[in-house]
Amino acid sequence: MKINVPLLLIWALCLTNATISYAQLERINQTIDRLEAESHLRFLTADELKGRNTGTGELLIAGRYIAEQFRRSGLIPLGDAEGDYLQWAPLHTVKPPTVATVAMLGEEFRTGVSSVMVTGVNGTLEAPLVYLPDIEHYEPVGLQGKVVVTVLRDVRASARNQDQLKLLEEAGAVGLIQIFGPGQRIPWQLVLNYLNRERMSIGAIEAEEERGFPHIWVHDSTNVLVKQLKEQPDAVGSIHIEGIKKMKVDAFNVVGKIEGADPELKKEHIIMCAHYDHIGVQAGAGQDSIYNGARDNGIGTTGLINAAKYFGKYPPKRSIIIIALTGEEKGLLGSQYYVDNPKIPLEETVFAFNIDNSGYTDTEVVTLLDTNRTNIDELVYQAASEVGLGVIGDRLPGQNYYERSDQVSFAAKGVPAVNFKMAMAAFDERITKYYHQPSDEFDTVDLDYVHKYWKAYIRSAELIGNWAQRPYWMPGDKFEPAGKALYKME
Repeated sequence: MKINVPLLLIWALCLTNATISYAQLERINQTIDRLEAESHLRFLTADELKGRNTGTGELLIAGRYIAEQFRRSGLIPLGDAEGDYLQWAPLHTVKPPTVATVAMLGEEFRTGVSSVMVTGVNGTLEAPLVYLPDIEHYEPVGLQGKVVVTVLRDVRASARNQDQLKLLEEAGAVGLIQIFGPGQRIPWQLVLNYLNRERMSIGAIEAEEERGFPHIWVHDSTNVLVKQLKEQPDAVGSIHIEGIKKMKVDAFNVVGKIEGADPELKKEHIIMCAHYDHIGVQAGAGQDSIYNGARDNGIGTTGLINAAKYFGKYPPKRSIIIIALTGEEKGLLGSQYYVDNPKIPLEETVFAFNIDNSGYTDTEVVTLLDTNRTNIDELVYQAASEVGLGVIGDRLPGQNYYERSDQVSFAAKGVPAVNFKMAMAAFDERITKYYHQPSDEFDTVDLDYVHKYWKAYIRSAELIGNWAQRPYWMPGDKFEPAGKALYKME
């Protein structure tokens, strides 16, 4: 009989890999006790924590609970104080101005009607205007002492792009006015309602008052402002803001580390993160006014606690940093603060694996936001398959979900990042019934599905942590240039 040696070797290799995968999945099954995991989720979503709103004592209690779970699992503390897991973030609330008007080109844009403040301080500013066709790409010359005027392209991205404001300020600009013209996907009235309310920001109040860089949006329904600006290059405008009130907020991220098992690969770090805040208690919600946030994001937070327990016992080759993030619901504040103040240098961070949810439409699959962005997709497919789940990509690309959760804070700095979500194939009643609703409670969750989801998250991270290849952006991705700059690959 003739024996085909190559086929035997392939068969033996496949059998070996299958045996290893089964053994590692069994370790996860034995380590993550079902009742214990559910007890974490029960605690985090209990009515007594009142929806875990950022700036409340209840969220601080939740954060300290998470820190103690990290301690029990043996994570190395990476907080501000020695032996502590808490990274305090300087946040403050901003009550909207009673007046925020812009006068330019013979027209006045009034508060709550045709203008809205994104950021700013009380006071009056009068300065020459300068029009920039593209705020993403410009020569930083000729801006000294001027208010920059540009067309608003992406409502969501611009509202939280502090880096953009810093660059303008460094170039000598004294303010930014963005024109909200026709064709925006989000209605102007919705923008007014969203921005003209109490908000939360990063930074000490004193530092922001000292900075005083106003950022205003104005509504141009007739689409004539750009033409007028080009015709009047010497135009002068004014911004007047009054009535802003600010208050300091206590908030922290919870940060711990598991050192990798390989002497070389342990120098590379994988971040596993989830936000642990939700939206608190809201009046007018009917008899139940507590927004418990089981799906968003108690399940994700419990996933981190489970991961801490597992990797505390079975570290992969690469090191793991586990971060419970604050302030996501207020504008990705915790993740933004971390990437600006990392506990491990970002150039030593090779991947960020976020876990955040709105709900689920299917209990047979999970969603990877976004497939084809990084080179780790096959590892997630393998991990999900091992626990009996499939994987789908972003079925709602028009909603721009990738840039609406904490992974984008890491991506913007160049760190390859994805969001591992429960299945979200449509934004229909299966989502809207629970998304940011009092009904998002522990008792409404399919726990069998959630346990598979947790295991798939941990197993995916394990495969990435042990992978011979380094995680990276796919060629041509929007964030690849930032990655090349971060890792000095150019």
